[in-house]
Amino acid sequence: MIIKCIPGGIFLTNCYIIGDEATNEAILVDPGEQMDDILAEVEKSGLDIIKIVNTHSHIDHVAGAAEAKEALGAGFYIHPEEEPVLQALPESAMRFPQFGEVRVPEIEGYVEEGDEIEIGNLSAKVLHTPGHTWGSICLVIDDQVISGDTLFAGSVGRVDLTGGTSMRELVRSIKTKLMILPDSYKVHPGHGPSTTIGIERRSNPFLTGDLIIL
Repeated sequence: MIIKCIPGGIFLTNCYIIGDEATNEAILVDPGEQMDDILAEVEKSGLDIIKIVNTHSHIDHVAGAAEAKEALGAGFYIHPEEEPVLQALPESAMRFPQFGEVRVPEIEGYVEEGDEIEIGNLSAKVLHTPGHTWGSICLVIDDQVISGDTLFAGSVGRVDLTGGTSMRELVRSIKTKLMILPDSYKVHPGHGPSTTIGIERRSNPFLTGDLIIL
């Protein structure tokens, strides 16, 4: 398995290329504004991007999706409950003029809880993890987890942005969907460094009871 992280943009958002070296097929996850770096990495890898999958639709994760669709000829997929957040991109762009013009990508299809996204001989299982947004998802490929803005190293996503629900629901999503995975599973978040399920289970203050969740 190939997992390549391309961080960039004003919020240092992590975009991921996940590929199967045996078949050369790959997916692109969360293409943000760092599209020059993303497209350069795709070309360097020689991988064939068959789908663009977003963990959620905040502007820093989806700003480059329309360009990625055109450049790579791949369809764009999100959870159906995430579409209102995607359609709010023009308003988000007005609040964050640093992004410039951001186009809303056309949706090719939807991914939902329990779906399996085939990547050559690999399979990415979709986990619906509402909290950061209504339609946030995580992907589990073998022992690797792409967590978007649901779970970070030592923290969790915000719930006060467009589409956010509640901290209680976010923590419930993490505990019922991610914390049931083995400690050894590696977590690749939407921002910041990677971590493991075990590290977060033992030390993340949002999960250990050290913080009161209202």
